Amino acid sequence: MENFDTQTDNRPLIERQMEYYGKEIERLMSYYPCLREVCRGLHVAAYPAALFSAASIMGTLMTRCSYRFYHRPEELRRLNYGIYIIGDPGSGKSFATRLYKLLAEPMNRVSKEGMNAMNRYKRKYSEWLNGPQKEEGPVKPKALIRTHPARTSNKVFIEDMNNAIDTVEGQEMHLHLFSFDTELDNVTRCTGEAWNNRLFMELKAFHNEEDGECYVSDNLYPAFNVFWNYIYTGTPMALEKKVNQENIGNGLSTRLAVIPMPSSHFKMIEYEAPGKVAQEPEDDRVLRMWAERLDKEYGELPIHDLVEECYGWTERRMADAKDDNSKVDELLCKRVAYYGINVSVPFIVMRHWDEWKQHRTLSIDDTDLHFCQLICNIQLTCQRHFFARYWETYFMTQEMELTEAQIHKHYSRKMRLRYQSLPDDFMTYDVEEICRVTKRNAEKMVERWKREGYIEMPEYGIYHKLLPTLL
Repeated sequence: MENFDTQTDNRPLIERQMEYYGKEIERLMSYYPCLREVCRGLHVAAYPAALFSAASIMGTLMTRCSYRFYHRPEELRRLNYGIYIIGDPGSGKSFATRLYKLLAEPMNRVSKEGMNAMNRYKRKYSEWLNGPQKEEGPVKPKALIRTHPARTSNKVFIEDMNNAIDTVEGQEMHLHLFSFDTELDNVTRCTGEAWNNRLFMELKAFHNEEDGECYVSDNLYPAFNVFWNYIYTGTPMALEKKVNQENIGNGLSTRLAVIPMPSSHFKMIEYEAPGKVAQEPEDDRVLRMWAERLDKEYGELPIHDLVEECYGWTERRMADAKDDNSKVDELLCKRVAYYGINVSVPFIVMRHWDEWKQHRTLSIDDTDLHFCQLICNIQLTCQRHFFARYWETYFMTQEMELTEAQIHKHYSRKMRLRYQSLPDDFMTYDVEEICRVTKRNAEKMVERWKREGYIEMPEYGIYHKLLPTLL
C-alpha cells in the first residue's frame, strides 16, 4: 500500500487514497472490458466512483443471475447495490448520468413500454369513469416497469415490484427495480400524501428481505420481498441529512457504498472541439453492446473462488480489528465482502465471456482475485472516511450508558456492609434490628436482594443468603 502521509502532497487523505485506487483500476483496464470506457474523461481519483456506478447498473441488468455466499450458502444470493456518489457541486458527478443513459437502456426501454401501457389504461379508465359505465371498466395491466424516479409513491413502487417477475430456468424470479437521481436531496426531501419514507425498503433491499404494507384502502398483497438497486449522487450536506449521528444505528451506512468525488484542484477537463459528431463515440457503442449482452444473462454464477477470497479478506480485516480492539472496524468490515463480489462479478463475467457462454463456467484467476480485493479495500476505506466517526461515538455512548447502568445497579458500600452483617439465614425483623432501618425499608431491601438473586426464601418468612457479599 502506498504511503499516503507525504509532506509534499497536501490533498485530503481520502483523495490520495482514491487516486491510488484509481491507478490500480487503470492497470486493470487492459484485462476487463468496459473498465476504460466507464472511466472516460474522469480524473484518476474518480475512477472508483465510476467503477461502482457502472457495476451497479450492469449487475442490475444481470438480475436473473444469482450466487452463493459463505454465510448461509444454502441460499441463493442476488446482486444488490446501494450506491451514493458524493462530491461538491461541480465536481463531475454528472458522469453517472452518462453511464445510466447508456447502460440502463435495456431496462429503460422495457419500462417505457410498461409506462405506455399504464398510460393507455389510465386514459381508458378515465373515459370509462366519465361515461355511462354500461360496460365493465378496462382491466389494469400488469406492466413491467423497472426504473423509477425518486418521486414515486410507495403504492406504485410496491405494485411494480410485485409485477416485475420473469420465469428463469422454470422458476419465477423477481427482477430488480432500479432508481437513479442526480440529487440526493431529492430523495431525502420527498413528501406528500402518496409518498412515504422508503428507508425501510432501502434497508431491506440489501439482503432482499421481506417487507409488507397493509392498509384498509390498499388492495395490494401485503407481503413482498424487496428487490431494488439504486444510484444517487449528491453533496456532503445531502449525505449528512441521510446518514448522521442520530440515525447511524439503523444500519443503512453499512449497506451503502458511498464513494467520494475528488476536487478538480483548478484543473480543466480535456478540451473537445465543439462540432457535429457524425456517429456515436466508440466508447458509448461498447457500453451499449455490453449492456444488451448482460441483460440477457441468467443462472447461478460459479464464483466459489471469489467468495473464498472475500472470506479470507474479511478474516484478515477482522483479525486486524481484534488486534486494534476496534469495534468500529469489526462492524464496518462485515458487509464489505458483498460489494467485493457484486461490483467485481459483472466485469469478471465480461472478461471470461466466451467461456461463460460456452460452458457456463468462470476460470477465476489471480487477476480476478486482486480485482475483488481492490474493491473490498475501496469500500472499507470509504466506509471509514464517511462513517467511522459516527460509529466511534455510537460505541462510546453505549459504553457510557453501560457504565451508568452498572453504577445504578451496584450497591453502595454502606448497603454491602449491611448485607454482610446479617447471618446466613435471617428474617425481615433481623434486617430491621441489625441494619437499624424501618420495617418498610427492610421489606424493600429484602425484596430487591431476592429479585437480583442474592437471597432465596426456602421457608416462608426465612431468607437464606446465596452470595457472601453484594456486587
